[in-house]
Amino acid sequence: MSDMGVMDEIAQALRDSMSPGDRLASWSFRWAVQDGQITCSCCQATQTINQPGEVFNHRPACGARREQHPWQDLAALLGRINTV
Repeated sequence: MSDMGVMDEIAQALRDSMSPGDRLASWSFRWAVQDGQITCSCCQATQTINQPGEVFNHRPACGARREQHPWQDLAALLGRINTV
C-alpha cells in the first residue's frame, strides 16, 4: 500500500472519531494553513482566507475533490474544541 493510502486510512479513522481533537487531526492530514492560504495536501491547490464561502478549486483528478469548503470545515471543528 502506498504512503498516501496509509495516510488516507488514518485520516478516515480520525475523521470518524467522536473526539474533536481526532477530527481536527484528520483535517490537518488533508489540509495545511500558512500565510493566509489553505493548501490541499493531495493536489497542492490553494485558496486564500478571503474565500471561505467559495467552493475550493481542486486540481483535476484530486482524490479530495469531495471536500469543497475547508475553511468552513476548520471553523466548525475549532468551534467544537473546548478551551479549558
